[in-house]
Amino acid sequence: MKQAIAAVRDFNRFYMRYVGALDSRFLGSDMTLTEARLLLEIANREPVQANVLQDVLALDRGYLSRIIRRFENEGWLARERSSEDGRSRPMKLTTKGRIVFENVDQRQHDVIEATLLQLNETEQQTLAQALTSVRHLLTRTRASSPLDVLNRPVWHALTGRQSSLSVGNSHALCYQRTITPFGASAGTGDVDLRAFGELLSPDEEIWLVEKESFPTPPGLKVMKAAECLQMVASQVSDSEHDFSFFDLGADDAVGMRDLAMLTVPGPFLADTWQLGGFVGIREAGRLVAMAGERMKPGNFTEVSGVCTHPHYRGRGYAGFLMRIVAQRILDRGETPFLHTYSDNKAAIALYQSLGFTPHQVVTVTVLQKQ
Repeated sequence: MKQAIAAVRDFNRFYMRYVGALDSRFLGSDMTLTEARLLLEIANREPVQANVLQDVLALDRGYLSRIIRRFENEGWLARERSSEDGRSRPMKLTTKGRIVFENVDQRQHDVIEATLLQLNETEQQTLAQALTSVRHLLTRTRASSPLDVLNRPVWHALTGRQSSLSVGNSHALCYQRTITPFGASAGTGDVDLRAFGELLSPDEEIWLVEKESFPTPPGLKVMKAAECLQMVASQVSDSEHDFSFFDLGADDAVGMRDLAMLTVPGPFLADTWQLGGFVGIREAGRLVAMAGERMKPGNFTEVSGVCTHPHYRGRGYAGFLMRIVAQRILDRGETPFLHTYSDNKAAIALYQSLGFTPHQVVTVTVLQKQ
């Protein structure tokens, strides 16, 4: 143990010097390593809330605020009003900020490339494998938790209870394309990323849900990326309503698709109904509200497809149906969870009133085959 502790401390001292962690000017720029890292996270996650950056980087709130204020004063950062909540002000890089980020990012690339060029191919592979091993060993030291499957819900769903709905191989999987456009790879190695890209046809899109940053596979381009709050429920609150509702299935597929196309609750395709658990409310024979299930990683089941026709909003239909779906999940001995955009305060408040509590932030990324 003493020898291992000494080795880790010695490496920490070496690596902090190596990456310039103590330098006041990172790679010759006008910022510290922490500031450069913050700029990177904003660039990769924009538009992004300050609280999300605080969680991702584990920074003191006051320290983070000072850096953000500095970025704004430099003209690198701009805030915009959220379309869902006027009080919310997610951040984006300005054109000037994007240039600063790209310059620093390129410098990092060039420095690493220059170092690797001093090694032969075998040495480069040895280094990459050693770094991967270090990260794997240090991140698996804590006891695993059932909640860990929510870090990569798509992968754990497709390799678990929903494997019958999957397409792909041991390196990359996606749902059958008419069901839902979500997919995942086994990891971020070259073989996995290449297999992931091969799941798609030209111009076809695939959606990711990942806690950790995910490299863009070759041949794909990022169309959209957004921060989502993941919420779980151990119990469901009582409803003040008692509406008549119906279980939905194959005979309702067209009506479900029409309602989803009108309200856009998320990706909803011709066969999404096959994910099961859908319930709905009809008015004059017309489907006007619904909710159902989607991903099923581990012992968790996602509540999804929640939508109400614009002419019937404000009646409590969505909350009522979500309670039905979530309670059925709990009755099966499973745990309901859901995703919502991090800046959608109104939706988060509704879900909390139902019994859902925030768990963690994940990133939803939409990729397209070039």
